[in-house]
Amino acid sequence: MKFIKSIFLIVIPAFFLSFQSDDVSECNAKVLKDNAKKALDPYSYDSGKLTKLKSSAKDQIKEVEIPMFIGEKYRLSFNLHALKKNIEINIYNRDKDHEKRKLLFSNKDKYEKEFTFDIAKYRSIFIDYMIPAGTVGEDLGCAVFVLGYK
Repeated sequence: MKFIKSIFLIVIPAFFLSFQSDDVSECNAKVLKDNAKKALDPYSYDSGKLTKLKSSAKDQIKEVEIPMFIGEKYRLSFNLHALKKNIEINIYNRDKDHEKRKLLFSNKDKYEKEFTFDIAKYRSIFIDYMIPAGTVGEDLGCAVFVLGYK
């Protein structure tokens, strides 16, 4: 009888765990960040951010500020595999309210699930996620970026 109980204690959990997957579309921050970190080489990892996105009745912009040190070289690596829709990402030198704002990078013309962008000489950069209108509250998934320095 103890043998049968032991089998159940091992087999039942293993059975349920077999249905779990490593599918990154579930906003698993660790998996998404680890995959994005691979593209940082030869840069050293500094930090990362997972941004969860939801749609609303109107187009919206979700902006994330990244502080930097002048004189350092940086690489941003993006992983968008957990997004359910293609989202335009724009990187600027200033926030969305500044009149002298300059576009540094956009993925608008070439959408990829993973990409990198190298940058230097800015105190801060601003990542804008352009979220199109849709069903209010619809979960669009998440975007991850990691920052490396040299």
